[in-house]
Amino acid sequence: MGAAAERRALLLETDDSYDPFLTIDINEYLIAEFPTLTAKQRQSVWHLCQNDDSFDYDSIHDQIDNWVFEFAESNPDVILNSDDEDDSGSDNEPDDSDEEENEDYESNVFVDLTSYLQDNYDEIDEDEMNYMVELITWKFDYTDVYSQIDDIITKYSDGDYDEELEDDSDETPTE
Repeated sequence: MGAAAERRALLLETDDSYDPFLTIDINEYLIAEFPTLTAKQRQSVWHLCQNDDSFDYDSIHDQIDNWVFEFAESNPDVILNSDDEDDSGSDNEPDDSDEEENEDYESNVFVDLTSYLQDNYDEIDEDEMNYMVELITWKFDYTDVYSQIDDIITKYSDGDYDEELEDDSDETPTE
């Protein structure tokens, strides 16, 4: 992390109102859309979403990009490098390394907007960053995310994940 990124992180840590995450409560979504699923089944679906290496965050990132471009069009101080296309990509998916240690039932999938914007839009300063995060959070369309959840549930219902779930339960130590 560079010096500018460290200063930005320290500044943002002191702002209690700053929340750079878009949050999707999978449990609430499943209750509303698939009311027959039990709590254990909803937890299994959440687990599958979290561990799905092919879970497509591109639609989320595309929506963030659209809001960045809209913001840039309305603010002459924002300069975006249109020549700087980063095709290498970065792994913006949540870090699940602590998931197995955490025994609490968590049903949210997080996208760290600040990290994504910092990684992809160097020209956005701290003041604009806060505005962009707020704007994206307010205008974000979750339709594609919910479609992916529906697809996982359909596959789960069809038994496509039975083998994976059995493998997970075999790895869980018994006391």
